[in-house]
Amino acid sequence: MYKVEIIENISKEKWNQDLIKSSYSTYYQTFEYIEGNDKTEYFPIFIQVTDENKKIVGQLGMQIVKTSILYSSPLLRKFLKLISSVTTRGVWVYGPIIHTQDKKQRLEILQNILNANNTIIDKYGLVVLEGFSPPLDNLIDKNYLKLFLDNGYKISKFVTYITDLSKTVDDIWSKVQKYTKVNVKRAVKRDITTKELETFEEIEQVINLHQKWAETKGLGIINQQKQTENLWIKHNSGIEKIFLAFKENQLISSISLSYFNKIVIPTQVLNSYSKATSLGGPALTWKVITWAKELNMKIYDITGGALIEENGTDPDNTSPLTHYKRKWGGEEKIYYNFLKPGKKIKYKLYLNMFQILRIYHNWIGRTRPNKTSKK
Repeated sequence: MYKVEIIENISKEKWNQDLIKSSYSTYYQTFEYIEGNDKTEYFPIFIQVTDENKKIVGQLGMQIVKTSILYSSPLLRKFLKLISSVTTRGVWVYGPIIHTQDKKQRLEILQNILNANNTIIDKYGLVVLEGFSPPLDNLIDKNYLKLFLDNGYKISKFVTYITDLSKTVDDIWSKVQKYTKVNVKRAVKRDITTKELETFEEIEQVINLHQKWAETKGLGIINQQKQTENLWIKHNSGIEKIFLAFKENQLISSISLSYFNKIVIPTQVLNSYSKATSLGGPALTWKVITWAKELNMKIYDITGGALIEENGTDPDNTSPLTHYKRKWGGEEKIYYNFLKPGKKIKYKLYLNMFQILRIYHNWIGRTRPNKTSKK
C-alpha cells in the first residue's frame, strides 16, 4: 500500500535529498525551482508517495500558474485581466521521479501520482494540467505511456540532446559539427570574451538585454528592479549560474544555467542586436560545456523542443532551434509532453484565447526587428 500526500509547504532539504537518490532528477524538480520567488504569479505543489516503511518512492513538483505577468503591454494587461478566470493551470517539468526500477511498482506509484493530479485539477479549478517526462528516465515504456492515456492525458513527443560529460573534451569537441566549431574559433579571433557573471551591475545588463528581447515582441518586463533582484538571488543559489559574452565591453549574449544532481541544463539564452551576436551564442555554449566538464558534472542537457514529424506542422517554429542544438553533437533523447484538459468548455475557451495571443505575438514579431532569442 502506498500513501500519497499533496503538500504546499515542504522541507527544502528533505525534498532535494530524496531527489538526489534518483540518477535522472534535475533542477526542474528541485524545491528552489518549484517554489520560485513570486507567489503572485504561481504557487508550488509537491506530491510525494511513501511505501509501508514510510520511504519516499515517488515525487512530483509542479507550479499552479495563475497568469504569466513577467512580460506585458497595456493591451496585453487588459486582455490577461479579462481571461484570468480561465488561465489557471498546472505545469511540471522533467517528472515524476520514481525511486524504483521494478516496472510493476513504477506503474503502481505512477497511478497514485496521477490520482493526486486529478485531485489537484479539481481542487484548484485548473483549465489544464501539463507536464514533461524526464529525458534521462530510461525505464519509460509503452505501459508507462498507456497509463497516462488511460487517465485522460494527450501525449506528444519532444526531443533533446544529451552530452556525456564523462568523455574527454576532445571527444566532446569531435562530435560538434564543423560549422559550429568554426564559429567558436571565429569568436576568439574577433575578441569575443566569455565569463561567469560576478557583479550586480552585470545582472542589470542582463535584464536590459532581456528587455530588448521583450520589446521585439511588443512587450515590456514588469518591475525590472524586482526581476533584477530575483535573478541575483538565483545566481547565488548554488544551483544556478549565469555566463556572459562581451564584444568591446558590450554585453552581446548571456546564458543562464541550472545544475543539480550533476546534470546541467541551460534555462535561458539571450542575444543582443550586435553584429557579433551570431558568434556570442556558440562561444557561450562551448564555455559552459567546458565549465561543466571541469566541475565534474555528468550530463549537459542542451534541451530541444517538439519533435516535428516529416511533413508535420510547426506552429511555434521550433525546428530552427532544435536544428541548432543538434549541431552540438549530443545524443538525441525522446521525452514526452503530457496534457490533461480540465472542464471542456473552459479548456476550449482557453485554447481560443491562447490562439489570439499567438497571433498577436506573431504580428508584433513581423512588424518589429527580431534579432534576439530566448529559450
